[in-house]
Amino acid sequence: MNLTNRRKMVGEKLLKLRACIEDWATINGYENIGNWSERKNSEGEVVWRKSHWEWVDDMYGVIINGYEFSWDKDHYKELNRLWKKYQMDITIVKPDNANFDADWQQLQQMEWEDD
Repeated sequence: MNLTNRRKMVGEKLLKLRACIEDWATINGYENIGNWSERKNSEGEVVWRKSHWEWVDDMYGVIINGYEFSWDKDHYKELNRLWKKYQMDITIVKPDNANFDADWQQLQQMEWEDD
């Protein structure tokens, strides 16, 4: 698989994972989305966090903006773990989320160049 096709495929999967997390959060509360990274103060209170949704959205931005990426198998295993964590039997976001459809169409219409 060439890098162009891989970039598009990863972008589609990240977009689906982002929507999956949004569906889960609609049912379980956005405040209950897990953290990819967090910083605590000396009292143990979280003072900064990056949620799983934000982490996935950042990676999606890397893909669609054409930045270089070279993720190893552990990275993809983590994405699979997140998919399993947030996957539900119902879909809420699509087709109701206008952002999903717009982002999906953008991915399909982009001119993907080999790096």
